[in-house]
Amino acid sequence: MTFFRYTLGLLLSVAISLTLSVRSAVAQFPPSPQSAAFTGAWCAQGDPSKHASIADNGGFLTLTNETGDTSPGQYQGKTSIVAPGWQFVTGTLSPDGSQINWSNGTFWARCNSGGGGGGHRLNLTGTWYAQGDRSQSCSIHQRGNNLQLSNESGGNASGQMNGKRTLTTNWNGTTIGGTVSDNGNRINWDNGTYWIRFRVYASQNN
Repeated sequence: MTFFRYTLGLLLSVAISLTLSVRSAVAQFPPSPQSAAFTGAWCAQGDPSKHASIADNGGFLTLTNETGDTSPGQYQGKTSIVAPGWQFVTGTLSPDGSQINWSNGTFWARCNSGGGGGGHRLNLTGTWYAQGDRSQSCSIHQRGNNLQLSNESGGNASGQMNGKRTLTTNWNGTTIGGTVSDNGNRINWDNGTYWIRFRVYASQNN
């Protein structure tokens, strides 16, 4: 009888120890300070019509893409997350926190709230028109602060955001600076030309 009581007591002790260990392990999961860098509204490919989002559920993240599909998210280090529900695609946060670059070649950019006091830089990705002429299409692809541009003549340039609304571009050795308008839809170039974003041109014709 004494042996039985000893064994029962030992089992209870082990069970309590395991329960405390599990609770301790669970308590180590976030809410993590790093979650703020990932959570919130995002725009797939920088397109404001393609809404995506990331929510913090404590021990894991919930990711929702532009088509409404969801996946749990798990942290990988301080600047990356992985989405098991999307074939384990990995997203890496840009240094300025404005963009997540996915391992499948896509990206999410912070959606421009439209307010003048936002802490995130504008995302210039999209179709633009030289002098507002729809027959002279140009394009910009932005990843973080880095830009790839194509003008109406098919010329290509690399560039970089060097301020909240200023950028510098290099067209085969020729440097041209640009200033983005307050609403983010026009770029005035140092050479006297300008580009207007597609959706602004379209709205002018509605």
